[in-house]
Amino acid sequence: MCYKNAIKIASGKLEIDRSQCISCTTFNCTDVCCTGALRKGGYTMTASELYRVIQRDRHYWGSRGGITLTGGEPFYQPDFTASLLKQCHDAYVHTAAETCGDVPKSWLEPSLPFLDWLFFDLKHIDPDLHREWTGRSNRRILENARWLASHFNGRIVYRMTVVPGYNDQPEHIIRVARFIRSSGRKEINLLPLHHLGREKYPLTGHAYYTEYMAIPSKESMLGIQDILESEGISCYLGSETPF
Repeated sequence: MCYKNAIKIASGKLEIDRSQCISCTTFNCTDVCCTGALRKGGYTMTASELYRVIQRDRHYWGSRGGITLTGGEPFYQPDFTASLLKQCHDAYVHTAAETCGDVPKSWLEPSLPFLDWLFFDLKHIDPDLHREWTGRSNRRILENARWLASHFNGRIVYRMTVVPGYNDQPEHIIRVARFIRSSGRKEINLLPLHHLGREKYPLTGHAYYTEYMAIPSKESMLGIQDILESEGISCYLGSETPF
């Protein structure tokens, strides 16, 4: 039973209009699905409830463990994020977060005293190419990167997904290196493009539109690493990191 009529039989096939599911609050379909094929993918927790789970599992981490808030974008919930990070920080839990950087400074600032590390996403330095490929300006992202570099006392590691034909050109890599150096920081983690999420797109009624993008070769990644390191930037490839 779906009160939004999002579930229909068309030409003998079951079709679900996922756009109607976004605003659903009852989840009636998951309650009556006899096979369990339909189920809720998330649930609501308070920061204190999540902190209790973290403390419960803490003894499994070892001496080098900690938490990393990722997303989506953790700073889209600034009060929750700051509250959770404070509880962890006060309990001597190492804290880290990943951000796209495209949020107001006022959403970032409350969490900074309780963060040890911040992973900051860079896609492209050129504003026109950034908007063309992402639909968003990079102005606030770069402004936040500079502001954080001077206001955040913890470790900042920039991250960039390498997309052949988009941001892997040597001239762009040099611009990335010089931007990082100008901010006063010196670390970047390069992540090769992958297609591990392609099967999720049809499940949500979307076409996978980046099938044509090539996965960068190891040789290409090493070449980019060489350029960055020649510019004085410490560059880590994929999971080959010191953290």
